[in-house]
Amino acid sequence: MLDLLALSGLGSNWTAQGLAKALGERRSFPSGPSAFIHLQALNQPHKEALVDGDLRLTYRQLDESINRLANALRANGVGPGDRVAVMMRNSHRQVLAQWSISRAGAIAVHVGYRSKTPEIVHVLRHSEPKVFLYHVEHEPEVAEAQRLAGFPAPTGMVRAPDGFDALMARSSATLPPKVPALHAGGGAMVYTSGTTGKPKGAARGFSSLAKQLPVLDFLRKIGVRSDDRHLVSCPLYHSAAPAFVALTLALGGCVVILEHFDPETALAAIEKERITSAFMVPTMLGRMVALPSATRRRYDTLSLRWIVSGAAPLPTETARRVEQAFGHILFNFYGATETGMVTLAMPSEHTSRPGTIGRKLLGNEIRLLDENGKEVPTGQVGELYARNTMLIEGYYRDRDATSRAMRDGFFSVGDMARVDEDGYYYLADRKTDMVISGGVNIYPREIEEVLHSHPDVLECAVIGVPDPDWGESLRAHVVRRDGTSVTEEELREHCRHLLSNHKCPKTIEFMDALPRNPTGKVLKRDLRQR
Repeated sequence: MLDLLALSGLGSNWTAQGLAKALGERRSFPSGPSAFIHLQALNQPHKEALVDGDLRLTYRQLDESINRLANALRANGVGPGDRVAVMMRNSHRQVLAQWSISRAGAIAVHVGYRSKTPEIVHVLRHSEPKVFLYHVEHEPEVAEAQRLAGFPAPTGMVRAPDGFDALMARSSATLPPKVPALHAGGGAMVYTSGTTGKPKGAARGFSSLAKQLPVLDFLRKIGVRSDDRHLVSCPLYHSAAPAFVALTLALGGCVVILEHFDPETALAAIEKERITSAFMVPTMLGRMVALPSATRRRYDTLSLRWIVSGAAPLPTETARRVEQAFGHILFNFYGATETGMVTLAMPSEHTSRPGTIGRKLLGNEIRLLDENGKEVPTGQVGELYARNTMLIEGYYRDRDATSRAMRDGFFSVGDMARVDEDGYYYLADRKTDMVISGGVNIYPREIEEVLHSHPDVLECAVIGVPDPDWGESLRAHVVRRDGTSVTEEELREHCRHLLSNHKCPKTIEFMDALPRNPTGKVLKRDLRQR
């Protein structure tokens, strides 16, 4: 209880009345992230908490809605530790589902709304949820997946908006029964992006944010405040977007939800809602700064105080363009679903130290290991292993994958990195993306950075393809900026000026768009299959 008050106090001035209510409820107080919303509802019930189109909810309304759905889940057989699957686009219902599942002491299993029937079947069979909350637009895929997976019906299926809203309407707005300590706060299970192999379930229990040093260090360095109005444009079924929602609401700010990202729609929302903060993946940032300057100038974005990039490598050229368009407000963090927040680069560091992901956040230990498990010297590339209090315990029902990812309590998601003498870390590439050409290790991200520096390149991806002489050779896939016509030879010449000969792409293929998953990661396996 004191931990919650301490953390929420970072951004909120507590009233005597709010404090008295909070202390008076300490015996029945909810656990986990949803407790912050209840605290804010007691202290500032009429403050705006959530905006979804024309819908605006105060903290009291948001808190009562969470209670209603949590009580409805309990009434439908969901107990502490059970799993509840959620498949919806970004919306207030998606937020309510996540926080209500937590308040009920259950585990939210996130199903991407772009998932196809076989992917949904895998999640249902693997996680065995007690209830499935989904939107009506996904009915065909969900119904077929339910049949193939043998998922229970009808009580196990709740369709939004009709069934979802009806369930809440007949449920109580009072706090649900307190959850046993073992399952306090519930948790979430996010299935990894699946850029290689079948997605793995990364399950995390929710412990007190006030005890998480990386989170506290992040909050202080970013400068998150109680008056922040945070724009949500990334998918809420992944890890990062819900984390920023939680941080904003914990400190008494307001979240503004976009159903999907469009660069000009985002600019319009920033102006209309006086947005102060946003989390965006590099692809989104690249699309925003690719808009004509005349289009960007039509919108007032001076309210922005910070933008955080993450979930995929941030090209230096994209960072430079963001600084030119919005000022020095861009942070870049490294972390993963499995590890939480690991490093943070402050504004301007990404351009002054090209490619950096910053320095360790407090509470993190990092090891860069070679293939034999020995630490590599400063400046050399090794596999990045992290340890902190935010690590998942392992992949759900997958001991082999867990053992491959862990060494002595440190966790790796397969990223290769180096560190300089000043403690700044730099991603080299994914371990699986490394190319061996003529016996030499080549990290495609280095070549991608050089290609991004060409003014006519919007985005690119470099892969290794079989080569009879060298084992593998480099192929670049390039998306041109609108209105440009750069040629393959011009890009090769650009690379020859900046890279050793063995790092220059042997072939370059132009594309209309790169295949990406919803979090912005390029699906290089799709490029290899071409």
